[in-house]
Amino acid sequence: MTPPFLQSPYSYVFWATYAAWVVPEFVDALRRDGGGADHDANSKYVLYATFGVAAGVAFVLGFVAPEWATFDAAAVPLFWVGIALQVGGAALRWYTVALLGDAFSRTVTVSASQGVVDSGPYAVVRHPTYTAGVLLYVGLSLALGTWPGVAVTVPAVLAGYGHRIRVEERALRRHLDGYDDYCDRTPYRLIPGVY
Repeated sequence: MTPPFLQSPYSYVFWATYAAWVVPEFVDALRRDGGGADHDANSKYVLYATFGVAAGVAFVLGFVAPEWATFDAAAVPLFWVGIALQVGGAALRWYTVALLGDAFSRTVTVSASQGVVDSGPYAVVRHPTYTAGVLLYVGLSLALGTWPGVAVTVPAVLAGYGHRIRVEERALRRHLDGYDDYCDRTPYRLIPGVY
């Protein structure tokens, strides 16, 4: 079965959703630079590499996967689940970025004026922007229509975020007053009740 994202009208929905997620990310990446001391330890590049592998494999498989690798009869419902996860993930991502305000950076930085944000989604998990990223990539792989794409995407994205979280939390614990207390109040990093 041809994946829905390659068929009209699903393809219009897929590409519009993908563009609505990716274009603002590129625009923001071009305009935003980190303020404060850089503690990134190249974790940004680890994220870019894992995201590239995840998206690349999911896209390639979406276009060339054999029949046995597709979702078959579940393809259309899982396509819509994927679209919903992308929309929800994008909304969560930009909401959490807005809550961070000027403290948001694409690299791990800590500035003297920065405080701990512990409201909204930050009261549930310590890194909801990364939770949003997981939702986006899981949604993308589902919408692309292959189970091997999901099987590669999910662990790749989780590994990338896991590394970034370790780097980021090490810097925040050392340089941001109140972060240790926040970690005690909010034990989960990425997925409520799990991690």
